[in-house]
Amino acid sequence: MKKVTNNVIATGMWIVDLALAFWLFYISRDAFLGILALFYKKGDWEYSKLVSFADKAFMLILGLSWLAFMIIVEEYLRAGVQKNDLLKRFARVTGPVILSIFVVDLILFWLEGISGGNWLRWLILAAELGVGLAIYLFAKKVAPLNSK
Repeated sequence: MKKVTNNVIATGMWIVDLALAFWLFYISRDAFLGILALFYKKGDWEYSKLVSFADKAFMLILGLSWLAFMIIVEEYLRAGVQKNDLLKRFARVTGPVILSIFVVDLILFWLEGISGGNWLRWLILAAELGVGLAIYLFAKKVAPLNSK
């Protein structure tokens, strides 16, 4: 019964990681297009075609990356159920994903213009950084349960 419960928990953790990765890829596209917009010259029709192609290629790469992430993380978490270190494996995946979200969100914040009056955005960035670092450091400190 415990193995079934751990598999259900692993599936829930997998869904959380997939949702975070999907959010990361979604905001990555916004950041990518924002960076490309910095180089736009008014009336340059060829540049708009180039950006359209780059956007489509970037989305294809992101989609394939998300698919690979989905398969690899699922197998990694299932192995964590077998080796009894599921929580550590979840933290090893989730920490870097949240820190990546922080980096991309910071780039978006910079592209939109950093303003002192947007305190909620600063709070979100601080939370992303704090939670990401806490989970990452937790993954570094926790020993597998079967090693005791």
